[in-house]
Amino acid sequence: MEFAGVHAVLWCPSDGYMTPYSVARSYAHQCGKMGVRLVTGTTVEEIVCRNGRVESVTTDRGAVKCRYVINAAGAHAYHVAKLVGLELPIVPVRHEYFVTVPLADMHPGLPCFRVPDMALYGRATGESLLLGGWETSALHNDPRSHTLVESAPPVAPDWTVLNDFDGRFSRLCPQAKGAEKTRVGKGWPTFTPDGHFIIGESNRVNGFVMAGGCNAHGISGSAGIGRLLVESIIDPNPSEYVRRLSPNRFTEHPWNWDDAQIQARRIYETYYDIGC
Repeated sequence: MEFAGVHAVLWCPSDGYMTPYSVARSYAHQCGKMGVRLVTGTTVEEIVCRNGRVESVTTDRGAVKCRYVINAAGAHAYHVAKLVGLELPIVPVRHEYFVTVPLADMHPGLPCFRVPDMALYGRATGESLLLGGWETSALHNDPRSHTLVESAPPVAPDWTVLNDFDGRFSRLCPQAKGAEKTRVGKGWPTFTPDGHFIIGESNRVNGFVMAGGCNAHGISGSAGIGRLLVESIIDPNPSEYVRRLSPNRFTEHPWNWDDAQIQARRIYETYYDIGC
C-alpha cells in the first residue's frame, strides 16, 4: 500500500471481523444447547393481541402462544411492526461491496482496514480482497412499497459505484486497480432518522418488543443489542441510554416519511464522515 499521502495510521491488534452466517450459526448452536427450538422457512401471518397485549403469533405452521414477540426482522422489521399497528421509520438503504480474484501478497493474516476519508473498508478474504464503501448519494427503498410476504426489491450490482470504490482504493493500493471481481455482496441494511437502534417494548402494545433499525450494526452489534434488549424487558429501571432507544420515540411524537427517509439516508451517507 502507498502511504506517501497518509497523515496518520491507527492499528488495533484486537480488531477483527465476523461473517453473518457464522454468527447466526454460533447463536443457533448455543440456543439449541439451552433447549431453544428454531424453526426456519416459516411465515409469520398475524400477531394476535388481546386487551392491548401480545397473546400469540399465527404462522403457516400453526399458532404459537407467547407473552413477548421480539421483532428482529431486519429489512422486514417495518412490516412485522405493522402487524400490531405500529408505524416505525425503518428505512432500508442499499449497501454493496465486492471480492476480487486472488491478488499477490494478499493473505488472511493481514489486518482489516478502514479509510474514513475515502469512505472505504476492506479485508483479505483468503488471498482475495474484499472492498466496500459508503455512497455519498445513497439509494433506499420504501418499505411501504411491498408487503411482509414479498421480498425486498432486488439489488442489481451498481458498477458505477463499485468501480468508484476501486478507483478510490487504487490511490492507496495501485496494484489492486481493475482487479477482476468474482462476487458482489449487496443488500438492504436498515437505518433510522436519528441513527440509533430501535430497542425495547412498545407502550402501545404490551409484549411487542423491537430489535431493529440497526444502522448497519445488526451483526457486529448483535451481542450488545441482545444485552440491551434483555435490559429493556427485565430491568424495572433501565438505563437512560436504553430508554432513548425505545420505539415509543416514534409512536408518541410526530414524524413523516419524506423527512425520515432523507434523514436515514443521511446517516448512511455520513457514516465515515470526518469533515474531509
